[in-house]
Amino acid sequence: MIFKHGFALIFTIVDAGFSGKVLEASRKAGAEGATLLNGRGRGVHESSSFMGVSIQPDKEIILILVKKSIRRNVMKEIVRSCNLATEGKGMTFCVPVDEVAGVQHLLTRKQQQEDVNEQKCDDKELAKLNEQKIAEAKTEIKAEVKIEQKAEPNVEQKAEVKPE
Repeated sequence: MIFKHGFALIFTIVDAGFSGKVLEASRKAGAEGATLLNGRGRGVHESSSFMGVSIQPDKEIILILVKKSIRRNVMKEIVRSCNLATEGKGMTFCVPVDEVAGVQHLLTRKQQQEDVNEQKCDDKELAKLNEQKIAEAKTEIKAEVKIEQKAEPNVEQKAEVKPE
């Protein structure tokens, strides 16, 4: 089932080894879980090289799906706990999520039922639209056939025999 209730995805990028602080802060603010990814990258304040080779520090990317209603509190707690207001400590940002599946545990029973009902309505409306489009296409085809029949005169009428 795909749910449409308001969710947000918080991305937090910190140096390797600091994801624990992010997870702790997000749980404290009401988030229920996260996904941790490893990456490489460097910010404008992290330019370093060794023997002429650019070094890209290891990063941890933490993805946290939350309800929109708590996203600001979660982000504030991450910024506070991880000192992200200081340059070079990391960053966090949020993007809206329109639809999501597999998160029944984040929704109340009432919200789940509302989404099920909405999905049934969407399916019925889609079927009705498809039927309308098919009917319109059939009408257009019939009209084109009639126009072609009128445009092409009868072959017998075309041929005139002229005596020599």
